[in-house]
Amino acid sequence: MKKLILTVLLLILPFTMIACSPVQNNIQTNTPLDEQNITAEDIEEGKQVIQDYAEALNSGDLETVNKLLGKHMRGLYHDGNIDSITMKIDSIEYPGRYTTALIPPSSYRSNYGQDPYKSMCLYVTFSEFETGDASISMDNWDYILIKETEESPWVIHDWGV
Repeated sequence: MKKLILTVLLLILPFTMIACSPVQNNIQTNTPLDEQNITAEDIEEGKQVIQDYAEALNSGDLETVNKLLGKHMRGLYHDGNIDSITMKIDSIEYPGRYTTALIPPSSYRSNYGQDPYKSMCLYVTFSEFETGDASISMDNWDYILIKETEESPWVIHDWGV
């Protein structure tokens, strides 16, 4: 009898795990770069978002910075830290250095339960980058931009090296 119960439990367990997995919520897997359907217009819009972001940071324009950040990063800057950043961009390229980056970003998927409409990674090199923290010295970053819906603007979801 114990063997029968154990066998039944072992047969049911995998089905329970599959039924409760995030895959059941129509969450997609990472899409290869060549299947992202990123257009030249998307790339130009993304580059402009990053340029506008740098200008807003340099001028201390908190309202514009927050409009350009996705909900994942919104609130990162506030009156107490926005004036400590200087960012001068040398170049912006598509795709980003990390062609195996999680696109769409898994952090978006895990936080919001679905993928954004579109996402892309742009590689940004800086001629100048300063923060109030002397330990942060960057000359390049990859920026992950997302478009939540077809109608929404491109926003910065995350960045890093």
